[in-house]
Amino acid sequence: MEYFGFHAIQSFAEGEVTPEQAHEIGVKLAEELWGDRFEVVVTTHLNTNHIHNHFCLNSVSFKDGKKYYDNHENYALIRYTSDRLCEEYNLSTIKEKKCKSNIDYTNFLKAKNKKSNYNMELKEDIDYAIEQAYSYNDFLDIMKKMDYEIENRAGKLSVRKSNRKRNTRIARVFGDEYEIERINERIFETESVRLPFPEVRSITGIYKYNSKSKLRFKSKTKVKGIRALYFHYCYLLKVYPKKKHRISKALREDIKKMDKISNEVRFLNRTGIQTDQELFSYKSSSIIKRKELKSKKENLWKKMKRAKTEDEKQQIQYEIQKISEDIKTLNEEIELIEDIETRIPMIKENIKEEQEKDKSKNKNIEEKEKNK
Repeated sequence: MEYFGFHAIQSFAEGEVTPEQAHEIGVKLAEELWGDRFEVVVTTHLNTNHIHNHFCLNSVSFKDGKKYYDNHENYALIRYTSDRLCEEYNLSTIKEKKCKSNIDYTNFLKAKNKKSNYNMELKEDIDYAIEQAYSYNDFLDIMKKMDYEIENRAGKLSVRKSNRKRNTRIARVFGDEYEIERINERIFETESVRLPFPEVRSITGIYKYNSKSKLRFKSKTKVKGIRALYFHYCYLLKVYPKKKHRISKALREDIKKMDKISNEVRFLNRTGIQTDQELFSYKSSSIIKRKELKSKKENLWKKMKRAKTEDEKQQIQYEIQKISEDIKTLNEEIELIEDIETRIPMIKENIKEEQEKDKSKNKNIEEKEKNK
């Protein structure tokens, strides 16, 4: 079977970088663009006045077997990523100018961004955070709650989802409306009702993507079972109230425990658990996993006592540490599940109490209207 590769060059201005710095930038570029799907070799050459990097790319992905396409859009992405990294190191970049073929690579980058599901979702989330924020710091906090990492580099915001390697310079991709100064202005221009739990907003149906990579809007995706119960309870707790409202003593006590309840909501959202049976099954599975990990940890401790070299001991210690972290995560989840099991009857009772209060209040209002 025959494989083909691709070759790219990244060159720096004369006397602007050291070989070590050039290689560091080249490795970062390769990791961002191809590291999670393609094999790539980075070499730094010093045989000209301009230090430059060569990239040799295996065109067949080791992850899914799909081919890398050397087209205008991917070339535009290479240029954009290279420029961004150079700016981070305070290095010069190529000034955009029309070439003989009249190709404008900026347009190709914009076209690629428009096709990207991730960029569409990112823009939606940024707009949502601006709409919900009371201040710029609040905007940053909401973005972090939605699992984004944000960096301010030379007065420009770079954003990425925590599970992705590539940063997005939002002003460059989405335009001047996403400059820091303009974001501040938009925050104070926008009036909106603040909603709790920004990290679960995708569950409530603000946007969904279909298999053909087109955005389709839904009014609301129905949440059922335990999750629906918890979401309604958070609404009753009035975390971000529209107006003052007297609530029962039981609800006031739970407001004091809001951090724990928030963690339970996030757990239910992350796992997709909707019924008591699913909750019980998840708990049983977690207890079994924890037991297996504890047994494995004990065996590793025994193995470390028999280890003859320091390298072998360090490797075993690393494995023990990793298992300990996994056990800690399982312990936290099991504790949350046990609290959910205890809390559900109380939640139902508190909701019932609030509903009865509302009925009584509405009845009094109706009687007053009749008497008028």
